[in-house]
Amino acid sequence: MKTYLIPELEKNVVPSKTAFGEALVALGKQIPNLVVCDADLMRAAGTDVFRKAYPDRHFNFGVAEQNMVAAAAGLAISGKTVFATTFANFATKRACDQMSISVAYNQANVKLCGTYAGLTCEKNGGTHISVEDVSIMRAMPNVIVVEPADPEELAQATRAVAEYEGPVYLRIPKIYYRNLFGKDYTFEIGKAAQLGNGTDISLCACGLMTGVAWQAAEELLGKGISASVFNFSTIKPLDVEAVRRAAATGAILTVENHSVIGGLGSAIMECLSEYRQNPKIRRLGLQDVFGKTASLDWLLSHNGLAEEQIVTAAEELLREE
Repeated sequence: MKTYLIPELEKNVVPSKTAFGEALVALGKQIPNLVVCDADLMRAAGTDVFRKAYPDRHFNFGVAEQNMVAAAAGLAISGKTVFATTFANFATKRACDQMSISVAYNQANVKLCGTYAGLTCEKNGGTHISVEDVSIMRAMPNVIVVEPADPEELAQATRAVAEYEGPVYLRIPKIYYRNLFGKDYTFEIGKAAQLGNGTDISLCACGLMTGVAWQAAEELLGKGISASVFNFSTIKPLDVEAVRRAAATGAILTVENHSVIGGLGSAIMECLSEYRQNPKIRRLGLQDVFGKTASLDWLLSHNGLAEEQIVTAAEELLREE
């Protein structure tokens, strides 16, 4: 597993839809059988540029997610590489049966893209905030689960899942807080990336929270605490070697934009249990609650996921006997 040293990059809010949309357009040129299905959220997802570039390969099903996923399965079985996009909550709950039976059971080549994932759905409302989607998709046979950490990794992951033959759940937040990776970075399905060489504690994160965890690691260093950040952009299959390497510091703090039940933290604890490793461990995420209607900054703080709260949790974990 390669270790990446993150340069001092400007911290800014980066929309995900630009990287995703541009990646799809580029793939459309290279993969003639690639099609995109939408549930009337093209501008939110970033797929509107694909619709304009390839109008005969784009299908808008309106607010009908179950129909969209069932049709996506049919298109895939007919030989298409299909990207089906809508808000993560609707993709994985409203269309759960279609994803399970039509896509996963048949191993159809559908990439279900859950946009505005987790707390990033923010002011759209608590009913739109996806807190269970990773746990649902992790439990579904034949489905891999990918949650990129920044726009560069999102673009690379979009290409990787297009080239992968089989069902994928690609989890995409509305925004990222910072750029992490340059063009020298290489995304690979099933492989985590280690950021830094900290020896006191491992911060294990995915998606949006990898950037926040990196900012917390920088603050911890100023307090004399050496932290590595592990970016588990593939949650299923989990990178077991990376988990064991993270455990070698003796303390693991998992950080995710999702419920602590069934997500990345659960996957890591399952792995540690199987390999009988016993580091000190604590999971940060939504604590068996639904989301609320509020800004992303407020929601992160409310759920203990703000940078300073990650720092405090790491300090507390290290003080435990």
